[in-house]
Amino acid sequence: MSTGDSKSTRTRSLTWISIALVAMVAGLLLAKYVIPTSRPLPVLSGGTFLPEAKNLSPFQLIDYDGKPFGPKQLQGKWSFVFFGYTNCPDVCPATLYQFKLIADSLGKDQHLGDSTRFIFISVDPDRDTPEHLKKYVQYYNPHFLGLTGADSVLRSLGREMGIIYLRMPNNDNAEDYLIDHSSAILLTNPAGQLAAFFSAPHNANTIVADYKAIRNYVEGN
Repeated sequence: MSTGDSKSTRTRSLTWISIALVAMVAGLLLAKYVIPTSRPLPVLSGGTFLPEAKNLSPFQLIDYDGKPFGPKQLQGKWSFVFFGYTNCPDVCPATLYQFKLIADSLGKDQHLGDSTRFIFISVDPDRDTPEHLKKYVQYYNPHFLGLTGADSVLRSLGREMGIIYLRMPNNDNAEDYLIDHSSAILLTNPAGQLAAFFSAPHNANTIVADYKAIRNYVEGN
């Protein structure tokens, strides 16, 4: 494949990802105005709140210790979720750094810190072994959780949460490939439902403020 063909393929993949994100946002914004609410929705600076949290279908992943992780394990805490991979050259490390800043900020309030979790889901199960994934996420924070699993499960869960990804083959080295993927940060509630998302570019201070507004709204504060 020529360099032009490679660039063309990458451009097409990014276009499809952009179209999918636009469709997701349009649907969620439509729901925002169609679903009746008894009180004003939280005013957010950068995030999008789902007036009706979305249930997720059953799924089965594993964490970086090899333990099963499914809908039951997603429950109990608010969770920031990001889909990426450890060989990602830019978006993933930048997002995990924002995760670190968010966690540090929330940690100043014990209630918020203890009730919030950060999850990195690898969409590259061929290279991201549980051991490698653990070292990667814990470099940013020892409490961050890493998940992976079968590609079919990852794709299904990703689609439900508005995330798509596409492997970009490298004809010179089959093992050295990139993966184009959606860059949104997702937020699930303690019931394990998708409650909000934050589109890139991400800013820790903005996300913390929006998160607190969401918590205040949902918890009736």
